[in-house]
Amino acid sequence: MNKSKEYRWGIRTKFSLALGLLVFISLASFGLFSYIVTRRTLERQMEDSLINHAELAAGMVKSVLLVEWLPEIYISGNSFYYNIIREKLSSINTEVAELDNVILIGSENKIIADAEGKLPIGKELAVLKADQVELRSAWEGKSDASVLFPGKDGRPHKSAYAPVFSKDGKVIAVVRVEASARFLDTINRVAFILFVAGLVVTALGALLGFFIARSVVNPIKKLVQASESISAGNLDTEVNINSKDEIGFFAETFNQMAKNLKKLYDEVSEHGRQIAELSASVAHEVRSPISAIQGFTELLEDELDEDDPKHEYLNDIKEEIKTLNSKVTNFIHFAKPLTIDPIPLDILEVLETATASVDKEATDNEVEIKINVMDDLPPVLGDYEQLRGLFVNLIRNAIQATTNGGNINIDVCLSKEVDEDKNNQKFMEITISDNGVGMTPDNLKKAFDPFHTTKADGTGLGLSICKKIVSAHNGEIKLESVLGEGTTVKVFLPYYPEQSSEL
Repeated sequence: MNKSKEYRWGIRTKFSLALGLLVFISLASFGLFSYIVTRRTLERQMEDSLINHAELAAGMVKSVLLVEWLPEIYISGNSFYYNIIREKLSSINTEVAELDNVILIGSENKIIADAEGKLPIGKELAVLKADQVELRSAWEGKSDASVLFPGKDGRPHKSAYAPVFSKDGKVIAVVRVEASARFLDTINRVAFILFVAGLVVTALGALLGFFIARSVVNPIKKLVQASESISAGNLDTEVNINSKDEIGFFAETFNQMAKNLKKLYDEVSEHGRQIAELSASVAHEVRSPISAIQGFTELLEDELDEDDPKHEYLNDIKEEIKTLNSKVTNFIHFAKPLTIDPIPLDILEVLETATASVDKEATDNEVEIKINVMDDLPPVLGDYEQLRGLFVNLIRNAIQATTNGGNINIDVCLSKEVDEDKNNQKFMEITISDNGVGMTPDNLKKAFDPFHTTKADGTGLGLSICKKIVSAHNGEIKLESVLGEGTTVKVFLPYYPEQSSEL
């Protein structure tokens, strides 16, 4: 019951996804790299610009800011000195439109003045943690800029600090400038555009990969279908692929291989037919002297007195003739082609008839046979005599393998297995299991091989004939066995629900 495979993740799908993923990773890596480099470059330019503005403001207030003014400014926000300084800061803020504010910070980080005149004079400036290092650096005489931080408007901001030196070179104040990182808006817009473009290019890459893969996959699919056809027995199958690449060469080689296989199969079939005919002829020739020996034996038996001890020898001869005749019959059945006459059959009736045929053997060996059949079973389409012989053979094997007091169970049910290659054909499962001696793994592997037997007087054709009968009914037979525990034979026969159950 082979199952046809559906390649959901075939070469075409994999190739398309691989190419699309490769394009996406490449574009994403390039876009991310470009975004990081651009952002860092613009951020560094903004940082340098803010430091320049802060140093420019520091230079402008240096000329008017005197240490002795500071107490006066802290005390009165309307003082003459405060207005002069604020005007200087305002000029810087006006000239540089992108600045949010310019603040002059005195000792203890107290506000001296700001360009907008909105901050309270003499109050300590609330410095973010991110700015503390830069502010401290400015008090030490070095200009510095902070990292980006979220402003009150929710957008990223950056600030810069520059020291204001007195005439004797001491830092008497610090100028702080702040601006919004507006360049990030542009970068983010560009990043979004790149992302959308990347998705579009990725989709195009996947589509291109699909068409490229199709040119490769379609010939391969033809080869796969041709292989499946040949495996199903259609040895005349050929595949037509007009391609000048390796696949085209493979197609030519495949066709040549199929032709050679067909030729070899025909030769083997012819040899097999000849051997079968020869074997059947030999078997028939052997049967003639067997029949003659049997006839002479019966004549001799009639001439002997009833108490003549020679009757024992004649009985032995008759048993040997019976055994020999049985082996010749099996050989003829194995050698000649098997034809069946299928009709709707009740499988229970077939099994009961087969069991009745071996009832004496089961009784002599003290073996109990039980038949368990599922209710309302549909009929099977088969040859009555062939199926009866099949189950007689299988049950007899089970009896011979089972020690005295053993059990043989015959269970019949509808199998869950289906044959997808034959329109989901459904099967009836007949299981014959015993608790006998079992088989070794090696014997189990060779069980269906012709002429392989573990019996002293066996021909090794019994299971081979059984397999031949099951195959003729489009079924399947399976064998399971454990040495010392027993053997289980499963026979799968197709059933047809549309057939009438009235036999």
